[in-house]
Amino acid sequence: MKRNRDNADNEEIEDGPYVTEIVVPPNLFKHALRRGYETYKEVGFYLIGLFKSGICYIHDLIEFDYSEQSGGFIESGMARYIRLKAGLPLGLQIIGHMHKHPGFTSYSATDKRNFLQYGYANPLNAFLIYMVDPYEEVRGYTATAHEIFPLKVTIRDFSPEEELLEKEIKMEFTTKVLLPNNTKVSDFRLLFSENIGSESLKFLSRPTVLVDGQQGDKSSKITKDSKIEIAPRKAIEIKDIANNTSLQYRIFMEEQETIADLETALKQLINFPREKGYEIIFSEAGRKLPRDTKLNVIKQPLVWSLEKSVLFPILKNFYRFWKGVIEILRKKQTKEKPKTLEDFELEVSNQLSSKSPEKTGSQSIFKNFSTFLYDLFHAIKEQEEIKSQKVASIQNEYDSPTKNSKKKKKNLKGFKLDYYT
Repeated sequence: MKRNRDNADNEEIEDGPYVTEIVVPPNLFKHALRRGYETYKEVGFYLIGLFKSGICYIHDLIEFDYSEQSGGFIESGMARYIRLKAGLPLGLQIIGHMHKHPGFTSYSATDKRNFLQYGYANPLNAFLIYMVDPYEEVRGYTATAHEIFPLKVTIRDFSPEEELLEKEIKMEFTTKVLLPNNTKVSDFRLLFSENIGSESLKFLSRPTVLVDGQQGDKSSKITKDSKIEIAPRKAIEIKDIANNTSLQYRIFMEEQETIADLETALKQLINFPREKGYEIIFSEAGRKLPRDTKLNVIKQPLVWSLEKSVLFPILKNFYRFWKGVIEILRKKQTKEKPKTLEDFELEVSNQLSSKSPEKTGSQSIFKNFSTFLYDLFHAIKEQEEIKSQKVASIQNEYDSPTKNSKKKKKNLKGFKLDYYT
């Protein structure tokens, strides 16, 4: 089995721990030693840090809020842990703890239980056990759900590449809420508090990251001078999805995706007809959107309808053509070859003169291919004529909607409903 050292670098190592080393700055280690000398009792700290390429970097120590403390046992209260976890800047986490032992640095039975519990919840963890008497020593450990591993501990300053960069990131998104009429403010506050977390994730779970105005990729690096921007996912509102036509459902998409991507997403949301040859047409404010339209330009809710593709009969005949070719080739491979040239000529002559094309498929193949070419040129010619005749009238309808245009929209909806029934 192989394991990931951390989620960011995607590096793999063989069987063993996810963490290989703990790096502690000298000033933090001296602080722990000083607190250890000040009392005969055990002292403990939350380890604040991060993981990178299998190395755990400790950036701060926060001493326990002791609910129990003696020479051989300590326990921290939950209030400080909860406040600390909520107050940490994004990028840092509580990765484990450090505590003093009286005269030894191996883990106790209580430590073993606690380490394994940490490992079961999150195998990215680190622990430090140190002593000050009879000499100063520190050991590091990490745990999975079933095993505890010793770690290398290095007391040194961070290199410039290991130092933290502080970046301010501004994120904005607009969402909507549906409420009963005359909703109490207290009820709205409860609704908002319970759901704003999941609502935020819809916009920010897979955001577009812009570094210096450009979309970053896997190889992009963030430096001290880099400017980071977050582009939330776009909520595309679509009308007439379900039975209640007054509701507008949302599909969350990347801003650089297109109408073609939106069609795929909508097919997953609605009971789209199984028959082939139909595509979904999207319109914004009466304007039909091409399939390559980027979603970042959409400002209003979209209307959708079904339209039969002009390519369907063409592709259908083309499919029949190649199906017939493959069928003849398959039969030729399985049949015994004629023993003489005369036998071969007789076989070909019989096929071409046969009154039943279904027996060989030859005439059917060329008939379908001919029909395919005819349909192709006919469709192209017809589309050009329709485009030239209607482009002016369509533009007029968009500029000044009339009763006729409204009637056409109703007919379009009717077509969609009739299609389903």
